[in-house]
Amino acid sequence: MAVIKIFLASSEELREDRDAFEIMVTRLNSQWRSRDITFEVVRWEFFIDALAKDGLQKEYNKTIQACDIFVMLFFTKVGAYTLEEFETAFAELKVGAGPKIYTYFRNDYILTGDLGKHVAGLLEFKARLQALKHYPTLYRNTEDLQWQFSRQLEMLYGGDSTTSSEINDATPQSKIGEIALVLSHRQLFGDTGAGAVDSTRLANVIRRASRQVRSAILNMAQDLRRDTWFADKHRMEWTIPVFEALVQADPRWHRPYGNLGYALKDKYTPDNTRALELLTRAVDLRGDRTYEGAFYQYSRALCLISLDAKFLARRPSDAETRGTVLETLRAARRDLEASWDQVLENPDATDIRTWLELNGSPRLR
Repeated sequence: MAVIKIFLASSEELREDRDAFEIMVTRLNSQWRSRDITFEVVRWEFFIDALAKDGLQKEYNKTIQACDIFVMLFFTKVGAYTLEEFETAFAELKVGAGPKIYTYFRNDYILTGDLGKHVAGLLEFKARLQALKHYPTLYRNTEDLQWQFSRQLEMLYGGDSTTSSEINDATPQSKIGEIALVLSHRQLFGDTGAGAVDSTRLANVIRRASRQVRSAILNMAQDLRRDTWFADKHRMEWTIPVFEALVQADPRWHRPYGNLGYALKDKYTPDNTRALELLTRAVDLRGDRTYEGAFYQYSRALCLISLDAKFLARRPSDAETRGTVLETLRAARRDLEASWDQVLENPDATDIRTWLELNGSPRLR
């Protein structure tokens, strides 16, 4: 049986993540046994703290050179020892030997009061990676880390499961779900971004996937859209093919309609006409569950205003348009409840504030 050695490096602050990583690999071993492959995680905690001839760190470095994969996790700091371990792995890689290198950055919240001088080391390391044209994979939590790395192992040693024969009536549901998740993840987070996955194939496999798998895909795409819609619209647009596929797969599920409407509205070149249609459909499907999709009506109002030629000329709307926009804004206020005033102060609400002023600042209650 082939033994694949994985050296896991990180500072002490990510002990919980290292533990979760090792548990994940242990579980994978039971699945990979039939392929005659087992994975062995090597961590610095496993070394005996006895005096070594050339120093204990040298022993770590020798072990790295003999491993197949080097995984580095980092968050708010990159210690001197962890950095030395990375440089050891990279030096071997440059001469065509040594392990494959993966770096994972925990993208999470932290209190600024917890930051110290060690942040300088973190920034220097990120600059070092950028100079090498290597960009760390971001992960939000241990479950995200487990998912992303397990997919890498599959592609390295198990063959890319999505390149197997096309799905048909005999394909197990579990296999369909796996392919749907892999293709969706590749579309959302792949190096080449939008267009990385054939949209027809993506739509077909998502249509055949279970509701549970489609929910996981929607959550993954929705999180990316929320994180990027304002500051990285190019990246946000990678979500559009996924939402399109989800809309086709389940025409009575309001969340894909709403998210696709948001994405089309927030593109570099907005498609407000179709966004309005999708958001209107989302409102209809949602019904009285206004705690879901609380921004549907708000976004519909923005679309209506942007499509009003008189607003673009900075003139009051005609009576019909004014009535439609006011009705939508009042519905938005009801949906957003106590947060309405705060939302109206946001930068993206500028058009709403301007429209209200042009149209005599009507009451929305």
